[in-house]
Amino acid sequence: MPLTPVEIRHLELRRGLFGGYRKAGVQRVMDEIADSFEVVWRERSELQERVEQLETEVNRHVELEGLLRSTLVSAERAAQDIKEA
Repeated sequence: MPLTPVEIRHLELRRGLFGGYRKAGVQRVMDEIADSFEVVWRERSELQERVEQLETEVNRHVELEGLLRSTLVSAERAAQDIKEA
């Protein structure tokens, strides 16, 4: 499960004997952050692909709508011409 920014900001690392951070703890946290970032990055990529698919689909539907409108106008004109004739 990805870490949230709030969780990352509130992480507390243990200090070693001489006041520095313990290497194992820092490495564990860095691994968790990297894993979380990979998950979020992958989801972002998948969502970007989905957005592109949906934009393509929307464009196709807009083109279809235009075609249907012009067909309807042509049919209305033909009906009007038949009535007049």
